[in-house]
Amino acid sequence: MNQYINKLNNFIGKDDVKENLKIFINSSIKEKRQLEHCLIFGLPGMGKTTLAKIIANELGANIKIAQGSLIERPINVINLLLSLSKGEVIFIDEIHQIKPICFELFYSAMEEGYIDINVGKDFNTKVVRLKLPDFTLIGATTILGKIPQPLEDRFGIKINLGNYSQSEMEDIVHFYKNKLKLDLTKSELNRVIESSKGTPRIAYMLLRRIKDFKLNMNNANIDDILKRLGYIYKSYSLLDYKYLSNLIKSKGFVGIKTLVQSLNLDEGTIITKIEPHLLINGIIEKTINGRRITTDGKNIYKILDKIINSK
Repeated sequence: MNQYINKLNNFIGKDDVKENLKIFINSSIKEKRQLEHCLIFGLPGMGKTTLAKIIANELGANIKIAQGSLIERPINVINLLLSLSKGEVIFIDEIHQIKPICFELFYSAMEEGYIDINVGKDFNTKVVRLKLPDFTLIGATTILGKIPQPLEDRFGIKINLGNYSQSEMEDIVHFYKNKLKLDLTKSELNRVIESSKGTPRIAYMLLRRIKDFKLNMNNANIDDILKRLGYIYKSYSLLDYKYLSNLIKSKGFVGIKTLVQSLNLDEGTIITKIEPHLLINGIIEKTINGRRITTDGKNIYKILDKIINSK
């Protein structure tokens, strides 16, 4: 999802989410009150940031954007909250990455609309309570389980953006194809959808790269283009192959720390960007003992291995 989409009616798919949001937003406007704080969770590329911007746009409100990883000290929270004007929206991406020492300040700000700050030094310090203007906090996270329960409880609206269905992905790919003025056959569009893993961001990225190739190579073949982009077979990529190789070689269970070292990737990337697709399709299973490849996974690995080694 990107700058092309700025209204709920333009957001493709997730009709149940959109209908609920329309009700919540319209109610807040009719009652002239601030929209409750929203928590949007789902895997990368599902449209969390786009949806946050749409909510602000539908409210006619200014939006301030912050990264959770950059909120490391209480002063970061104080500066962010004190910069607010009445009715504004704060969007914090990957809100679970906020340092634990900072969460406490959000609790009173979200629930009571004030923050307490210490003024002065040493024995002359005193607590000053500052009233905040009405605001809506929208948090986005790829790992809901890392959100502290007291923070999660203060979000009145919770939105789960899961994988998009086949029909939703067809609509999304057609939308971006037209925006990019790409001429693709139905078969080529299906290959893009197949490789997108139910993720709009991947679909958009693939279409942009396909356009690059077609602009520079008159007879560019969609399968060749996708292979050059790392998509080997259907929705399975070179990274999937390398991941599965580790499980095949182990002939048993593999721990996340071993995968981090073998793939030279961070734990978050493996958990949020590689494993979900493999789990959904029954290619791997996760247990308390680690990761293990399934029978279906072994069959996919054989296909991938044959394609790679036939180059």
